[in-house]
Amino acid sequence: MGFFLGLLSSATFGLIPLFTLPLLHAGVTAESALFYRFCIASITLWGLLAARGECFRARGVDLCKLAGLSIMYMLAALLFFWAFSYLPSGVAATLQFLYPVMVMLIMIVFFHERFSWTIALSIVLAVSGVALLSGGPSDGGRSISLLGVGMMLLSALCNSLYIVGIQTARIPNMSGLVMTFYVMLFSAVLSLVNALCTGRFQALSSWRELGIAALLAVVTAVMSNLTLILAIQRIGSTMTSVLGVMEPLTAVTVGILVFGEPFSPSLAGGVALIAASVLLVMLGRQIRTVLRKFRA
Repeated sequence: MGFFLGLLSSATFGLIPLFTLPLLHAGVTAESALFYRFCIASITLWGLLAARGECFRARGVDLCKLAGLSIMYMLAALLFFWAFSYLPSGVAATLQFLYPVMVMLIMIVFFHERFSWTIALSIVLAVSGVALLSGGPSDGGRSISLLGVGMMLLSALCNSLYIVGIQTARIPNMSGLVMTFYVMLFSAVLSLVNALCTGRFQALSSWRELGIAALLAVVTAVMSNLTLILAIQRIGSTMTSVLGVMEPLTAVTVGILVFGEPFSPSLAGGVALIAASVLLVMLGRQIRTVLRKFRA
């Protein structure tokens, strides 16, 4: 069940393009789509937590920390949505999947975690994968947009800063689901403010758009985060993170089958190199332990 939940979590997160692109193609701005995703997700989580009798009480200092971290979370998602105008959705999701490598680098540079040969190799694989994706031709021989690649690398960096912040914020006595609710709530407020201040806010114009926005929120935010927490409880964070490789694979598959995005050897190679890089980061300690025992 733990493995199934881990796969379900990463696969549902990989479905973001499936629900986002129809909204963007219908003329809904990325800023508005992001607000509806976070708003509906926070309302759904509130109902779920209330039904379970969870306590929403939190210290003011903890809420301030979560509000600050929500800025990074919202920016990561906003850049992700923006990049859909410049990149195939599968390429965008694959580049976003670099965040575990960035998390490890941040922990090494700022929190003095040990650097190892597996980290060095994972960096080489990640850079090679990004180079292959950004240098490979898209449909009709058109090169992948470097602006889009830059957006997704910045999105991955924002996501990694959010994850490191959650790890180092020291927020005790708050369940992961309640923490997720507050992050979604603060992100909804930030997204609304951003959309209003930039003049990019717009109301949904049909029940179809509302239904797609609801699916975007429930499937890619609520279900993804809930199954993530349940998977971690059953098989641990490392194995759950490894199963996250389903995220870019799902996005690439959806892009090709649903949206007719091009498939090329460079795309396949880039996805494979980045997935291998992330797996090496997640399993590096176990690999080094096995090699030491083999040499002994």
